[in-house]
Amino acid sequence: MGNDLFNSIAGVYGWFHRYQMKRFSSILDQHAERVGLSSIRTICDVGCGTGALCAVLADRGFAVTGVDPAEKMLAVAKRKSVSPNVEFLQGDALEGLPFADDSFDLVFTSYVAHGMDSAKRKRLYAELMRVASRAVIVHDYNEERGVLTTFIEWLEKGDYFGFIKRPKAEMEEVFPSIEAIQVGKRSCWYVCRCPQHPQP
Repeated sequence: MGNDLFNSIAGVYGWFHRYQMKRFSSILDQHAERVGLSSIRTICDVGCGTGALCAVLADRGFAVTGVDPAEKMLAVAKRKSVSPNVEFLQGDALEGLPFADDSFDLVFTSYVAHGMDSAKRKRLYAELMRVASRAVIVHDYNEERGVLTTFIEWLEKGDYFGFIKRPKAEMEEVFPSIEAIQVGKRSCWYVCRCPQHPQP
């Protein structure tokens, strides 16, 4: 999917910013300790969209950098997230993120991977692992399909149907260790440990 699509729907995503924050906050309340977030200081959210996750993380005291290729998404994010703990930058992981190796303790990416074909997903995973010193969390769909999700993803013309066939197995081709944590009926945190830090 191109940036034109996400620029065109940035305003719509903005309407759901508060709902997204509430959902991300609930997931963090339930699963933060399981992935060792108490030992984390710096986080990058790649494909941050309108910045809902960034805002939640920043409110919890993390130093957060949100990255997205769509400038209109970032414009909404900057309006919605006013915490001094968060910075937003335009960038595309497939073209290389503007950070040195091991720049962040933890890297998140939420509902980004399924929109890419398999080859691009593997490039994404490799780039996320490059800039993460401890772990990468890929927040995305699991194998459970829903009618509405199926229809929306068909309209968006990503690779949702390819992604959900074997998400964990595909990630294991890039990451040395994966733990899938179900965080919703149709979603998981795929927690990918970096080789130098087997635990986050």
